[in-house]
Amino acid sequence: MAKSNVGKKPISEEEYTTNKVLTVFSVCLLGVLVLMIVQRLMDYGNTWATGMLVSKILLGIGVLGAICGIVLLVREASGKRSADRRIVCGRNVLIVSVVMAVAMAAIMYLGTGPIKLLYVALPVLAVYYLVYHSYAREFFLIALDTGVGVALMWLVHRALDSASYVWMSYAALGAAVVLTVVQLVCVATLRGKNAKVTNKGKKVSIQFSKNAYTMLAITPVLMTVLVAAVLFAPTHMLIAMGVAAAYLFITAVYYTVKLM
Repeated sequence: MAKSNVGKKPISEEEYTTNKVLTVFSVCLLGVLVLMIVQRLMDYGNTWATGMLVSKILLGIGVLGAICGIVLLVREASGKRSADRRIVCGRNVLIVSVVMAVAMAAIMYLGTGPIKLLYVALPVLAVYYLVYHSYAREFFLIALDTGVGVALMWLVHRALDSASYVWMSYAALGAAVVLTVVQLVCVATLRGKNAKVTNKGKKVSIQFSKNAYTMLAITPVLMTVLVAAVLFAPTHMLIAMGVAAAYLFITAVYYTVKLM
């Protein structure tokens, strides 16, 4: 006999968003802790084999999770299971499982190098997810621009340390210029359409604030200038990164006050 859903209060959109943010933070924290254990095991010769075994087990879990995610997606697409306001749905299970499998495969073949990258990537992902759901859409894009800009500055700095990789510093500046041009074109297009885009035949408003277009035009240009400053004045890298951090902090304060 089927269970009755009478009397059960459906979860609100605010509760669902809060649960998603908490889940992402929990998964990222768990991922960092697991990576710390794997790295600890693989750093020593007498426990290296155990670390590889743990990596293989986690790789297998990731593959099985990906299969489960695909099964859930099929059930949801056929209407046998609803994914509405569910944390554990086919898409989420598939994404987490694929990331786990790819990360473990990289660790098995490349060693502990990818772990150091994931130490940064997972917390950054959690913070950006929080910003996306808590702040105005334009601030998320501003934070994303700043993050990309800082990453390119760091890449330029590292590339200049070796004569063999100087070309990468110019490639990083070129990437910054291309991304800036693309964003400026998108901003101009959205402004002309009053921030309305077409999705599945329906017009959807992105709901930008009055100053959004100005901020979204200034930010990528500023980041490109800072990347160029690091390239042509390498000794001032810390100053450039400090300017980027200060800019992000000021805009964060501004949009935080707007939330009050």
